[in-house]
Amino acid sequence: MTLYKPDPEEMANGQALRLPGTARAVALHDQLYRYAEDLEQSVARCSSLESSNKELLDTCDWLDSSRQELDELVRSSPDIHLITNTSGIILQCNPAAAAMAPAQRLAGENIADWVLSEWIDNCNLLRSEAMSYSPQDQRELELHLRHTSNDRFPMIVAARAFPVHRKGVIHAVHWVLRNITFLREIEFDTQIATMVFKSAAEGVMITDPDGQILAVNPAFSHITGYSPEEAIGKNASFLRSGIQDEAFFAEFWRALRETGKWQGELYNRKKSGEMFPEWLTISAVCDNAGRVLSYVAIFSDISRLLRAEKRLAYLAHYDTLTGLPNRILFQDRLKQILASAKRTGIPFTLIFIDLDKFKAINDTLGHHTGDRVLQEAARRLAAALREVDTVARLGGDEFVVIASGLSGQEHIGRVCDKAIEALVKPIILDNQTLQIGGSLGCAEYPRHGEDENALLRKADIAMYRAKAAGGNSYFISQEGDSFPAATQ
Repeated sequence: MTLYKPDPEEMANGQALRLPGTARAVALHDQLYRYAEDLEQSVARCSSLESSNKELLDTCDWLDSSRQELDELVRSSPDIHLITNTSGIILQCNPAAAAMAPAQRLAGENIADWVLSEWIDNCNLLRSEAMSYSPQDQRELELHLRHTSNDRFPMIVAARAFPVHRKGVIHAVHWVLRNITFLREIEFDTQIATMVFKSAAEGVMITDPDGQILAVNPAFSHITGYSPEEAIGKNASFLRSGIQDEAFFAEFWRALRETGKWQGELYNRKKSGEMFPEWLTISAVCDNAGRVLSYVAIFSDISRLLRAEKRLAYLAHYDTLTGLPNRILFQDRLKQILASAKRTGIPFTLIFIDLDKFKAINDTLGHHTGDRVLQEAARRLAAALREVDTVARLGGDEFVVIASGLSGQEHIGRVCDKAIEALVKPIILDNQTLQIGGSLGCAEYPRHGEDENALLRKADIAMYRAKAAGGNSYFISQEGDSFPAATQ
């Protein structure tokens, strides 16, 4: 529709000319023109309102979508989210809060009631800072929370608290609790492992799968003499002593790769060049796929242990005064030579020796002098007899000889004469000249017996016969005769 507008020529002094016959039409046109202008303005305002409304609707949709996303993030978060009022009463929680207790159990309770008393100050501080209007970064503090079941260990969380505003006023507090219990346990285990690693008396060496040294502990340096700087980066084989051959280490690596562990004794070399025995335990450290990440070797220097074992073995089998085999070792060797003689048919002779005149020396001059006489007698007997023979002290002044391969009266006699000759030589102690001798009794296998008891009994009887004959003599047992004739 085209609106009528007065022509300027029809205007006079700013007033519309009212021509005869057209006055009503002109008035109508003026009114319609004003209505049209109002309508155009209304349409423009409606269009503007429609545009603003669309923007508002779009903003509402975006806010609603964002709220849903935020709610979903909170619901799916592994962290515990709690909404409390300004007094700390729990109003809402996300599913992760079930680690503390069910939602219905938490609702309406004060968050402070779930914090262990030693950590309540941290809880109050977080709530106080969240209620503060001063803008600042909200700090993160550690809290220890109890569970519904009091017999469980506390849950350790890293906690933060944020104010929730409504109409410019803090309406609630949003708590975010991140469970760090497992992390603290790992840290504790790591601290313990580090403490054990550093303080262990055993040497510890960690290598890569190829044997390159990654770390060593102080005990490693104490035992081997190598500092960490000297050892790390080298292959563990640089400690080898050379005693074990390549075949040993081939079997060592085969067992380690197949079973993931190896344990045993081997010799290594210290920085000083000294070789030392060690007891070594190696274990593989693997990932979840079973791939070897590293090897952990724990070892100890067993030099003192081996020396102690040797000392104990020595004390168990040797006479501490004379250093000769004692009764236990003598009996063991007698069994061995008897078993060998039965297999091979090679004879041997058992010789019992009792020192003459020793009791008088021991009684008059004392046990100290007596001990020195026994030591000298033992030394002389060991020097006079063959290396293949066993000379043992049974106790007191009694000795016994196992003469391997010795048989026949003539040969036995020569050996006995040498023993007596060695014993009767004067012994000079502290400017004193002492004289002893020996009474010897002999039993030959198999002529005088085919078992230990028979041979021991026959040799003992023969020794007493020599003693009864005045000493410094020997008797050889006769076959079938319990009281053999003298053969001095």
